[in-house]
Amino acid sequence: MSKKEVIEVIIATKLHIPRPRSALVTRHRLLHRLHEGLDCELTLVTAPAGYGKTTLLSEWVMTMEHSSAWVSLDQGDNDRMRFWAHTIAALKQAYPALDEQAVLHHAAEDASGDALIAALVNALHRVSHPMILIWDDFHHVEEAAILRGIVYLLKRLPSHVHLYIASRSQPSLPLSKMRVENRLNELEASDLRFGLEETSEFFAKCGGVSLSPEEAGAVQERTEGWAAAMRLAALSLHEHADPASMILKMTGTERDISDYFFEEVLSRQPERQQQFLLQSSILQRMNGELCEAVTGIAESAVWLQKLEQESLFLVPLDEQREWYRYHHLFQQFLQVQLNLLEPGRGKELHNAAGRWLEENGYPYEAVEHYLAGTSYEEAFALIEAIAPQLMVNEWTTLCKWLSSIPDSLLFARPMMLLTKLASQYLSGHVEAATDGYWRAVRRLEEDTASLRPYEAESLQAGLDFLAAFRTFMDRDFEYAVQFSKEYVERNPDGDFFIGFGSERDGYHPVWDIYVSDDSLQLAEPILTSLLSIWSGTRNVLFIAHLYIDFGKLHYERNRLDKAEGYMRRAQELGRMHDNPSLATIAVLWLARIAAAQGSWGTANAMLQELSEQTDSRANTHLSRKIAWFSAVLGRMQGAEEPAKQWLGTSDLRPGDEIPLSMVKEYNLLASLLTAQGRIEEAAALTNRLTSMVNQAGRQSDKILLLIQKSRILFLLGKVVQSMDVLEEALALAWPEGYIRTFVDEGAPLGELLDTYISLRQNQHRSPAKRVPLPYVKRLWRIIDQSGGRIEDAVIRGANKPSLTAKEKSVLQLMETGLSNKEIALELHVSLATVKTHINNIYSKLQVKGRLQALERARTLNLF
Repeated sequence: MSKKEVIEVIIATKLHIPRPRSALVTRHRLLHRLHEGLDCELTLVTAPAGYGKTTLLSEWVMTMEHSSAWVSLDQGDNDRMRFWAHTIAALKQAYPALDEQAVLHHAAEDASGDALIAALVNALHRVSHPMILIWDDFHHVEEAAILRGIVYLLKRLPSHVHLYIASRSQPSLPLSKMRVENRLNELEASDLRFGLEETSEFFAKCGGVSLSPEEAGAVQERTEGWAAAMRLAALSLHEHADPASMILKMTGTERDISDYFFEEVLSRQPERQQQFLLQSSILQRMNGELCEAVTGIAESAVWLQKLEQESLFLVPLDEQREWYRYHHLFQQFLQVQLNLLEPGRGKELHNAAGRWLEENGYPYEAVEHYLAGTSYEEAFALIEAIAPQLMVNEWTTLCKWLSSIPDSLLFARPMMLLTKLASQYLSGHVEAATDGYWRAVRRLEEDTASLRPYEAESLQAGLDFLAAFRTFMDRDFEYAVQFSKEYVERNPDGDFFIGFGSERDGYHPVWDIYVSDDSLQLAEPILTSLLSIWSGTRNVLFIAHLYIDFGKLHYERNRLDKAEGYMRRAQELGRMHDNPSLATIAVLWLARIAAAQGSWGTANAMLQELSEQTDSRANTHLSRKIAWFSAVLGRMQGAEEPAKQWLGTSDLRPGDEIPLSMVKEYNLLASLLTAQGRIEEAAALTNRLTSMVNQAGRQSDKILLLIQKSRILFLLGKVVQSMDVLEEALALAWPEGYIRTFVDEGAPLGELLDTYISLRQNQHRSPAKRVPLPYVKRLWRIIDQSGGRIEDAVIRGANKPSLTAKEKSVLQLMETGLSNKEIALELHVSLATVKTHINNIYSKLQVKGRLQALERARTLNLF
């Protein structure tokens, strides 16, 4: 069974809404309380085990007109990617209109997970009808990264989406603030306790026992309305000839009651069935074959069906009644009894479960059982086999498993010790990774005898490798050079972890880390050193990445021939080593270089060929990148169709949550909004983007956004502020040698630069920041020589406004600088008529002032 099939099986059972066969009491007051949650963002149902949280929520869901998304959580969901993958799958199952691919596209793009949650918020906004998401057994979720993601989600949750959480304890979420703001609906143990009437009804329906009011009161008082105790009491009373005397014996705490009645249930079963219950209790989910492998009882499937029909302690996990789990409280009791009656037997049972699960294509669950059974060698072998799959985006799971393996065993397998350290770092456990790194260094110094010489050398090289890539991903590039050199000196092949974390198309977050994004001045010596160190190694994917980065640097400095050379090398490596992501990125840059050289036919042909070769379903990330690049080049060329297509397929909106990984895409959206005359929306979006990149310290994006902001201010008639912002961009760009970021903006920016130069030359502007005028003039000349091809393509053609002859005459006179009164005299009409024409012009051009109108008219070639 493939990994995909395994995940689908696991997800199918976790997304199933438990629907007990037994008729239960309809608890109208609690259903009403849950329904009130539709007026809140979050409904929290908190109570210890056995209070009927799952039963209540599943019963409520059945009363709803709309579908509900349900996720049953367990310890394995403490992996960030697994948690959100289950959540997104549940939402997609309940609400087919949800675009889950648009969300998963961001799964690996940043370690914080904010990109994924931002994309999820946007996808939820795209579904208009009410949505309900239920996380059951949420107390299993302890991973800080997941909880941060949920806080992020709650702050931005669309009003039509409602979260419901069932947990044994209050989760680490900002509940106090939500209470104050009336955004939280809460049910606690005191709310879930059975009342007197509910107690009578429950025993009549579930136990077949008719209690007098006094007996019902005694049961309710002694069990304190605890659902689990009520269920057990119903079973026990049904078997007793004198229910009243039985009721009088009820006493003690909840634990005493539960233990007593569980013992009543267990002791009444035949010995072989007791054995089945005790031994199968180690399973988190089970079917007949798995139970048979664990217990050795051939009729296990029949007994599972019998248990479901006769008791209240088995929960079906699918509609086919193939997979089940025990009620959590009952499972806990059985496990305690197993340890008391057969000490040490649990390990043997876990190992039997692990073997069956491994043989039948459930490796994740097999590992969990092997670890529980302390069969570390078996667990280790299986982890090694599936580690490449986990390295795509389930680093937390890999970290948890390897952290359960004794250090002595890991030390004997250097590559797996290194994998553990990598998984700790990439799953956010940075301190643990650092501590583990230095423990390994010390042990390597103190205990080389336990390793063969080549193993010790391999481990030392691996530690250097981890240090090199950690500093690289932390953007500490100078140290990355130092550790890279030490690593390659010890391991000239440089073949550790080649392509680790890469998805099917070769994409990995490391391929979006570019030295040139921080500083062009820093990038040149750093990239030169890294290429010198790595070029002779087998880590060709990293080398291709460095080629792309060097190509970007040369492109930015307008060294187009050199840029083309580096991109072609990257393209060749990507193709030779079957890495579509790197090959595609290189070709996109080659198309951009061709466009910058004026070879538009070549550029368009490259993009067309890429689009035809890329399966949009199989390679969502690449197909979106191609569409965006096509829109960028189309805008540079003045072609209308690519931008229109991108606007239609990207589904980006100005009010979206914005992942940091999509700043450039949203900047293009802002540019197109500006072209459409939606200036205020463009301005608000650009301000949000600027704030984001300021916090992230991304200089190249900051320069790009300052240019966009300057243009918007100019269109709003705020010339002084526009020049201030443009000067800020120029001041950042000049020391670094930025050219193409300005030049690729074309004619509109050429006009701004021309205005800036004129103001400086005419002594009408004293620069607040040091910006050499020759640098600005050089940018302007390159734009002028290229013909300033960028046009506002989206608003051309059918969107071009139609002006009357009189309005065109007024517009032309406005261009000459005449006042309204002077225009009236020139045209021999009244001042009121001129004002009417001007207002009509403003309306048709979607502007608010004379400067905006003239700028827009020039763009549209209206005069």
